[in-house]
Amino acid sequence: MALHNQQEKGRNIAPHIFSGSIMMIGVCITVIALFRALKTGTETLADNILGADTLIFILTTLISYASLRSDNNKRLERVADALFFTGMLTMVVVGLMILYSTY
Repeated sequence: MALHNQQEKGRNIAPHIFSGSIMMIGVCITVIALFRALKTGTETLADNILGADTLIFILTTLISYASLRSDNNKRLERVADALFFTGMLTMVVVGLMILYSTY
């Protein structure tokens, strides 16, 4: 019974990854726009990292969508999950940069 519950837990995460990564694309773009507005057009390291993070979340969205559309989706789902986790860790790094930056 416990093994069955663990297998069920790992199933069907692609819809959650898909919707979460779409939301994170919006968050990244919003924060980049706020940085640009507050810094009067100068680029910061956080801008560049968030730009790369936006691409990570776009790839995550595309791969999770492909996982939803395919019959054998476990491999794609794992790739999307790993990319989503990488994108979230990157957001943590940017958050710490914002927290400890001096203006």
